[in-house]
Amino acid sequence: MLKKNADRLSEIQLEIMNTLMGYEDTKKLHNKKQATQRLFKARRAIEEHREIRKLATVLDRKAWFDSL
Repeated sequence: MLKKNADRLSEIQLEIMNTLMGYEDTKKLHNKKQATQRLFKARRAIEEHREIRKLATVLDRKAWFDSL
């Protein structure tokens, strides 16, 4: 009887451990996805900033030549 209870307890403990490990893996994957999304968002913002600066430079040159 005691052996049966110990085996059952071990099965439950293993199931709990597997569930917790699965949760941790899921959480790590979610955090990794969020970090990737933040990185891509930052890259897009940097590219947009560079495009705006380049466009502003081009427009300023055209405005300068138009005033001549």
